[in-house]
Amino acid sequence: MPVVTVVDFMGEVQKEITVEKGTKLLKALIDHETDIVHTCGGNAKCTTCRVTIHKGVPTRKSQAQQELFEKLIRFGQTQFDHPAIFLSCQVIVDDDMTVSASETFNRVLHDSPGKDVEYKITPDPVWLDHEVPDWWGID
Repeated sequence: MPVVTVVDFMGEVQKEITVEKGTKLLKALIDHETDIVHTCGGNAKCTTCRVTIHKGVPTRKSQAQQELFEKLIRFGQTQFDHPAIFLSCQVIVDDDMTVSASETFNRVLHDSPGKDVEYKITPDPVWLDHEVPDWWGID
């Protein structure tokens, strides 16, 4: 079974989660009480559940994520043009990975972290190949 290692923004390990292969990353993080915001409920409509995948970057991404990121990049949000930034609601855990949440809960900014999410990817995913450059250091 794959292990998801959750690190903070400084790279310090916060927890290690063992999950069943094929689990949606956001669901695994929520079920193991990881501090991550997911405002839209895991439907690829916002970007609050985004993570940086430091190790174990997937070789596929959902079309919903791709389209949302392309739109945001067109509007000048260049942070979404990075090969290791993903929406955790659009990632299936197939192998070990190390992740950090981009947005954690803050009572001033958020009413709640978000509601529980489904086990399946929504919307139904259309998978696209995702090329990770050598400089990112895939393990």
